[in-house]
Amino acid sequence: MSTLDMVIAAISATAAFGLTAMSLIDAFKTLPQGGVSRIGFPFVEKALDPLKDPLERAMGAGWKQVILAHWINGRPRVEQIGIIRAMVRLGLNADTAETLATFGGVNGVVLTVAAKRLADGEPLDETQINAIGRVESAVEARLDGAFDLADQAYRNWSRVLAGLVSVILAIAVWWVLSTSALKEGPIQAFIDQPVSFWAAVLVGVFAVPIAPIAKDLVSALTAASKAIQSTRGP
Repeated sequence: MSTLDMVIAAISATAAFGLTAMSLIDAFKTLPQGGVSRIGFPFVEKALDPLKDPLERAMGAGWKQVILAHWINGRPRVEQIGIIRAMVRLGLNADTAETLATFGGVNGVVLTVAAKRLADGEPLDETQINAIGRVESAVEARLDGAFDLADQAYRNWSRVLAGLVSVILAIAVWWVLSTSALKEGPIQAFIDQPVSFWAAVLVGVFAVPIAPIAKDLVSALTAASKAIQSTRGP
């Protein structure tokens, strides 16, 4: 086997560890309450805390579980924000108007009157329409930022967890393949083969970052190998 073939094989094997680790992390979503899918959701919860009264009025006491279900299911962000904004408007009434007015930075009296007119089916004037529009814009802006932070936290922590799993998998494979490990245990195997142990750790560390680009990297190396061989001739 040529050096290039060995490099391609090493990249493929490393990527396999990364894909396996990411698949295992993804499988943890089946745990109660969404498992790893809950990572990042506290940012959304914090943004929704000032809106709990109108949301509870619109969806009942279990409103948070409804929103969490959309998050865990991976529903598009635009749709999630649109649903929450619609529920906030549905929960607008004379009792929640002051809370929403403070949240949106609008006149509480104007919003209260608008809420009463909506409840009675009466038309709104331009000032009242603008007040509701400003509240909805504030809700959308706050949620958009919260979802940014939540998505970033989920991606980062998922990669960290996948990296830890890939390192554990790499060490497990090293231990199984080590002849001394099967006879004398992992500690003695580490003493006898420290270089191969740390090589396994490095494979685990780089597995997750390499996995998404492994296919393109292998294709590029294969193409380069064929080009070199063609210049040398038969």
